[in-house]
Amino acid sequence: MKDLLTKIDFFNGLDDKTLKRVADACLVRTFTKNETIVRQGEMGLGLYIISKGRVKIESAKSGLLAELGVEQFFGEMSIVDNKPRSATVTCTEDTECLLLTRDGFVKLMAKYPEIPIRLTRVLAERLRVANEKLAAGPPKPPAGAPAAASAVPPSPKPSPPAEAPAAGTAPAPAADSGDGTKGKIKQTLLDVFESLYLAKAMTRLSVAVLGCPVEGSASNTIAEVRAGDVKVLFFPSDERVEMRIHAYESGEFTLNVFVPSEIRGFEFGPVAIEAGGDHQLSVDEAAGKISLRPM
Repeated sequence: MKDLLTKIDFFNGLDDKTLKRVADACLVRTFTKNETIVRQGEMGLGLYIISKGRVKIESAKSGLLAELGVEQFFGEMSIVDNKPRSATVTCTEDTECLLLTRDGFVKLMAKYPEIPIRLTRVLAERLRVANEKLAAGPPKPPAGAPAAASAVPPSPKPSPPAEAPAAGTAPAPAADSGDGTKGKIKQTLLDVFESLYLAKAMTRLSVAVLGCPVEGSASNTIAEVRAGDVKVLFFPSDERVEMRIHAYESGEFTLNVFVPSEIRGFEFGPVAIEAGGDHQLSVDEAAGKISLRPM
């Protein structure tokens, strides 16, 4: 079971003790061919990791979205958003999965801070890739390919609805230009953190989420995760944080701060700043003080 877990992004690289804890928290579930594991519109139980067999993922609007096999997983977003699933997962052959329930995962995240950091890293990368694909648009036809002939100009048609994401996967923000796309990535991450703090899954971490055109740095930063121009910095919740925010170009920046004692977080900005300018974020969780000031 541990060998399978090491192949999953959330858990790859964790030490043996932590992996054993994760493995102990997993439940083995078996399903027969054509049996439904996750049904669209219903609440998800948690993260499923396929150890045997194969499944297909379908949505009512878009039909078949994906097929998954051994060492692949689905349902990860049910860990953090506790919302109805966006697609149905059905076995195409007899299948066995490891199930890590939301409650079990929350307990692990509260005890092992490296797990929510890895979760954030995976979600951020998926959001970045999804937005790049959407921004690129449909593939262009090969050079020299003939255009479809039409005697009469076609009537304008409404844009088709966006495809539903695979069950349990992070929703891909709509393609947009400039700050719109960046804003959608950031808002998705903020929603995830609000859910995790509400579930008390991040009692040992404080988080700062920065929007461009700035960088953040502090001596006690545990980790930094990036999704395009959105930066997420993690700090020990039991330590005072003094983070320098430095602008690499003129513009406005936004800052959201999450601490265990305030699940909704704190929002600053948009804050105007000149290239080369600096601000200081001070977080004292014990004293209940959070402030942002120019340096």
